[in-house]
Amino acid sequence: MSSHIDPKDFSFTSHIGYVVRDADKTAEFLSSFGIGPWQSFERVRTKEQLTMGECERCHLRIQWARLWGNVVLEVIQPVDTESLWAKFLETHGEGLQHIAFSVSNFDEIVSKMKSQGGKVLVGGPSVGGRRWCYVEIKPGLIVELMEDDLHDLAFPGTH
Repeated sequence: MSSHIDPKDFSFTSHIGYVVRDADKTAEFLSSFGIGPWQSFERVRTKEQLTMGECERCHLRIQWARLWGNVVLEVIQPVDTESLWAKFLETHGEGLQHIAFSVSNFDEIVSKMKSQGGKVLVGGPSVGGRRWCYVEIKPGLIVELMEDDLHDLAFPGTH
């Protein structure tokens, strides 16, 4: 197996993750620019559900809106104070945290990224059973890999 990552390994860009202090206010503000409609939900994950990385727990409020084609804007508000999302907000303020890609060969891509120095920060199964993980490929640059994320094309919210 080659450790080279080919752009063809990424099926498509799934979403762009933006961390904020208030997801509802951010979605409302972005709606004034014509972005939306928005889908709102919460995710609470425990250590048992977060099977990859070192994250112990997370509680997030999330807003989703389709930007163009299959690409979605994910607005993430950490409710907890210890997750990597909360730490990102504390360290960097509001901003772009990650770009997510759908991959059909999840294990191979994660392995390649790790062999090139990437660090798995967090991951586990989605609500639909497919796997996902955040890989920091260099300090401050995080990629989320989502296993065969085609189920989210109608409208996301199952991860």
